[in-house]
Amino acid sequence: MEFQKLTTHQRGVILRGICGGAALKGKSPLISENNTVITCVHALNVWDICCISSDAEAFGLKAKFGYDGQTIITFTHNK
Repeated sequence: MEFQKLTTHQRGVILRGICGGAALKGKSPLISENNTVITCVHALNVWDICCISSDAEAFGLKAKFGYDGQTIITFTHNK
């Protein structure tokens, strides 16, 4: 199955859904202006990472995780 490239608005809807999910609940997530990055103050555990990754994959996105004093999750189109 091939996914179409998502619009900025569509990515925003998906990222807001991810921010409202159990993995980021209570972690103060913020979405970047162009709807490609979520940052949050708290570190994530393995369960959180698995949940976010599977949610992103369901919509044709790939999540890349980093930590630099805050968690940084970058979303790209999964080819």
